[in-house]
Amino acid sequence: MGTLEQRVRRYLLSRLCHRAVLDLYQEAVAAGLLGTHFDRAGRATALRSWFVSDKARDLLSGDPAHDRRIIGRMIGSGCRHCNDMVTDYRFSTDDTGSDCRNIYDWSTPEPADPQRKPKSGRRGTSRESGISFSYVGNLLREHLPAPAPMHVAVALLVARTVGTSLLRLSMLTNPLRSPTPFVLIKAPVNRFEASVGMMLEDGLLLPFPCKLEDVLREGPLSGRYRDSGSAGPQQRRLKTVAGSAALKRDDRIVRGRLRHAMTDEPAPVLVVDETRRALTPVLTETADLVVECTGFDGPMVADLLHICVGVPPQETMTLLESSAFDLKCLSIDDLVLAVRPGRSANEILSILAMLVERCSDEDIDGKAANGENGHRRSSGDRGRGRASEKQTSDPNPGDAGVELILPVAVSDAEDAGMSSGRKQASASRTPVLSVETLSGYGPAREWAIDLKADLGLWREGRLSWSDMSTKLLLSGPPGTGKTTFARALCNSLQVPMLTTSVANWLEPGYLGDVLKLMLASFEAAASRSPSILFIDEIDNIGTRQMAGHRNYDDYWSSLINRLLELLDGSAKTEGVVIVAATNLPEKIDPALLRSGRLESHVRLPLPDLETLTSILAHHLGDDLPEVLSSAPTGRPRSRLRPPPARDNDPQRLRKNAQRRKAEKGKRVSP
Repeated sequence: MGTLEQRVRRYLLSRLCHRAVLDLYQEAVAAGLLGTHFDRAGRATALRSWFVSDKARDLLSGDPAHDRRIIGRMIGSGCRHCNDMVTDYRFSTDDTGSDCRNIYDWSTPEPADPQRKPKSGRRGTSRESGISFSYVGNLLREHLPAPAPMHVAVALLVARTVGTSLLRLSMLTNPLRSPTPFVLIKAPVNRFEASVGMMLEDGLLLPFPCKLEDVLREGPLSGRYRDSGSAGPQQRRLKTVAGSAALKRDDRIVRGRLRHAMTDEPAPVLVVDETRRALTPVLTETADLVVECTGFDGPMVADLLHICVGVPPQETMTLLESSAFDLKCLSIDDLVLAVRPGRSANEILSILAMLVERCSDEDIDGKAANGENGHRRSSGDRGRGRASEKQTSDPNPGDAGVELILPVAVSDAEDAGMSSGRKQASASRTPVLSVETLSGYGPAREWAIDLKADLGLWREGRLSWSDMSTKLLLSGPPGTGKTTFARALCNSLQVPMLTTSVANWLEPGYLGDVLKLMLASFEAAASRSPSILFIDEIDNIGTRQMAGHRNYDDYWSSLINRLLELLDGSAKTEGVVIVAATNLPEKIDPALLRSGRLESHVRLPLPDLETLTSILAHHLGDDLPEVLSSAPTGRPRSRLRPPPARDNDPQRLRKNAQRRKAEKGKRVSP
């Protein structure tokens, strides 16, 4: 029987081998060696069976050496796993080294008819020559591909989590028999979450493929966007939570989303965690089953190399004793890059040591910068005295798809102007762009001035962020100064501004990457609070009322839902002033304009004569008196009006029009 870890390991590896055999049979069908048919026989799903094709019976003679060459030419040449595959390793499924052939109960190949000598040619072999399915299947199985390191690594990690956390098999099976089990699995290995998600979708961990639905609406656990329509006949719904995403969320949000997942359309919930931190008790204390391990170790790496490339475990263990890298820093990406067919154990371990040395620190630092190792800052940390601490932990704005703009200090600009005035008296200086110096913005200017006063009270702890108006939508024709207003607000409030656009969010294309980029933009702004997040061209995200009028409606609905979630409530956006701009406000989903979101909407008209005069005066700065003194003298003319017509005599124009009309009537009369 073996230990519980060995039993789970044997089951998972057998699933990988089973899938490899099915894929190989499918290649044999394409090559004409096998045929297949489906038998429903009253079942919900059809049962597929395989048989030897007539083509194979004509080509194969019953001589294994001859038939092996024939099959090799038909499915081996040009096959993705032919040339580099290790053919002499044994895909062991238990510690005794038993071959996985026993899993499928392969029968002994039937020998050729002793009364009939096989012919050397391809034709003339009868169907009674011993060419059975078990005989062809054993020859086909020699072309099984080497198992993927990612699949084997996840299988070994899952088996280790179960073996180290549970004592009996019943402790695993009893919670899983529930209609909606809630399971948490933790392995501190980078890329463990996405790898588990991909294998669940492909049906490599469970007896069926899964349709994954993220509880926290972070995108699929696998990172792959697939059609979100109804599940297939063999698929089953599975709701997932990524531990790295749960660490970034408030406990109240996690609790609410889990309640929604378990009560509205209930389905099994699986939490997959790859972080080294302990998850919130909302997950660990409420789960039906919690299994975890400490990551890779020597026996696990030796087992993986033995399965994937046929290296004896003793050889790997001997080399690991002389190596100096930490196996717990290995990621699944490192194994995929290093464990390749044809490489020796020494080469693989040398590559792994290099990857661990160059990438492990960057991965840990990157996760810490993205907030996986820290909680949301409290209201007492909002002062400027913690600026040095934020500088060391803030993520790079470029990684979040935003541009960082720092405010221009008014005192610095004035000092610079004074020094330049001493050096060159005739030098002109343009005033610092601020809300106070803007013209033509009407309600938007008043909103900004009120916000500046409220921000001072908030910094002193005398005003709650929820009592402030901190979200604004600016709309108007192109050229009305929406971006200029955002830059002026940055200088007036003396806070950094991070600029992005919906086009930047949509650049990756895949839904999971787009949702992560949206979240990263808000997190980058929150890490520099108080700050301004300026979102340009927000109308590109569309509206849910357009359902049925464009492709991939579920894709666009997911984007709108994510933006609603990021904008909703003051707790998520505390310390972040959000300003959005658009030329087409009618294309924005109405839910984005409700209370708590972009509730303040200011429409900017084209500037009138007075506003244009003020704009020109602002840009001329100190040069304005000199420009006015050099203006031409004479009769004042009305500005900004077209010149009069050359012949502006109304009576003459009327007579000319009547004459042309009379001449036209004479030409058309008979």
